[in-house]
Amino acid sequence: MLEAELYRRLKELKPITVIVIGDVILDEYLGGDISRISPEAPVGVLDCTHDDMKLGGAANVAANFRKLRCNVHLIGVTGKDADAKRLKAILKGEGIHTGGLLASADRPTIKKTRVMAQQQQLIRIDREKRSAIRPEMEKQALAYFIKVLPKSAGVVISDYNKGLLTDSLLREIIALSRKAKKPVIVDPKGDSFAKYSGASIITPNRHELEKASGIKCTDAKTIEKAARKLIRCDSLGAVLATLSADGMALFEKDSEARFLPTVAKEVFDVTGAGDTVVAVFAASLLGGFLADEAARLANHAGGLQVAHLGAAGVGLDEIMHSLASEAGISESKVTDLKTATQIANNLRKKNKKIVFTNGCFDLIHYGHIQYLQKARRLGDRLFLGLNSDYSVRKLKGPSRPVLNEHDRAHILAALDCVDQVILFDEPTPLKLIKGIKPDYLVKGGDYQIEQIVGHKEIKEWGGEVKTIQYIEGNSTTGIIKKIMRTQEGKE
Repeated sequence: MLEAELYRRLKELKPITVIVIGDVILDEYLGGDISRISPEAPVGVLDCTHDDMKLGGAANVAANFRKLRCNVHLIGVTGKDADAKRLKAILKGEGIHTGGLLASADRPTIKKTRVMAQQQQLIRIDREKRSAIRPEMEKQALAYFIKVLPKSAGVVISDYNKGLLTDSLLREIIALSRKAKKPVIVDPKGDSFAKYSGASIITPNRHELEKASGIKCTDAKTIEKAARKLIRCDSLGAVLATLSADGMALFEKDSEARFLPTVAKEVFDVTGAGDTVVAVFAASLLGGFLADEAARLANHAGGLQVAHLGAAGVGLDEIMHSLASEAGISESKVTDLKTATQIANNLRKKNKKIVFTNGCFDLIHYGHIQYLQKARRLGDRLFLGLNSDYSVRKLKGPSRPVLNEHDRAHILAALDCVDQVILFDEPTPLKLIKGIKPDYLVKGGDYQIEQIVGHKEIKEWGGEVKTIQYIEGNSTTGIIKKIMRTQEGKE
């Protein structure tokens, strides 16, 4: 399927309610710089400058669903500790239902601490207990599952082999789901997938596929042989195998194998890529996509995820922007601040210079185009902050703008010199400037530097303010007045 068709289908995707059950993890990132060696041992000393807490495991899968605008019920186990409170606070901030999180006094909240320096991971420290949960806790998890199952479109099992998903709990979950005709998608772990018998689809990586099938997966033929064996022996509906640099492959019972090459353009960090693939695949499948369509979309999203640092997840807007860009659809240039910030961050990793300007750009004229072309030549990409209709009315009165924000945005997006268009409602673009952090902040030559919004803030990251002289005799106000004089018969 071409990117344009996937883009169209994604625009039609309806948000669904999903149950995510699995091992929830708190991911901690300690980051900073190393510039000296410890006198105590031949190791570097990290000057820690930040400590970030993020969702991991099944919690990250749930967060990925929220980025796709799905409603999520999360079932998992935490300890009765400070990390459990931190985890719940992040989940609630993401809008994830935490009624299914069970607190256990005999196990800690699973926590993975990654020590980073100059964006390189130095070491990972795990705090966890992998023994099976107690039978009474298993009953509590099942009771909550039964409560939320009727209103859910399907179930995602995120197994990290940390003790929550016992064989008996898995049997009950899958049986109840099948009875209710709710698809079950499994991100598996372990040497055998028999415990997932009856599941609709499993999503193993190459290593997991080899371990569970006992077949070395070296090429397309052996990968298919392994997948078909699992479908046959473990009573599975389908296998979606993630193959790292080789992309993905989908095997359904009565269909031909479909191999999808990777779409990743840059691999920066593979953390969380599997969680993104599972969430995007499940959300699109449960939302009405065919399995083949869902696999292609998940493959595309996985390629976007590995370009991010950490298990950041990939939002619906970012996926749509990427698909539109690949398909040559001009709408790919019109985006929101969050996506624009992600694009800017990725450009900076490639040492690209970002130029930012802003304005109302009502009745776009020759002067505007000349100005934008000159601005674009200052760097590698031009990000344009565009005042929304609401913002224009606040600035210029109730009769403006002449062209609505949709038309203005897409006319600007059609210009080769403009790379991104970001609408904003505020009186000034300061929020955009702080988020995008451009190398060059550009305004017309009729502004003094101290009058330009963001001239102080841009110095924080080493950026510069530039002014470009407008072409005399070109203005929207002048055009409007000329039109009015013509209508009145004065010209």
